[in-house]
Amino acid sequence: MPATAKASILHRVTGVALFFALTFVIWAWSESLSSAQGFEFVKGLFNGFIAKFIAWGTLTVLIYHLIGGFRHLIMEMGYWEELESGNASAKAAIALWIVLAAAAGVWIWF
Repeated sequence: MPATAKASILHRVTGVALFFALTFVIWAWSESLSSAQGFEFVKGLFNGFIAKFIAWGTLTVLIYHLIGGFRHLIMEMGYWEELESGNASAKAAIALWIVLAAAAGVWIWF
């Protein structure tokens, strides 16, 4: 499968994943703003491995979706439409995503 197809599929998958991840984000936001006890509960929850993994996954999905979205916007302006430049931009987007996902993991876990 060419890099352009992988980048396109990843962009669609991350869009769906963002939709489902928003349920966790909205719940945590609502609970943390409800009271001081709710804030402390959510704060304590984010010290656990599962919550950190969900936060990292949500952030990683958001990062790729933004990168893929910017790539699509640039393509809509008439750039990177040729086969060679399209493949190069798809590979660059995926590589940038991997680097930023690792950085997000370091930021969340350390």
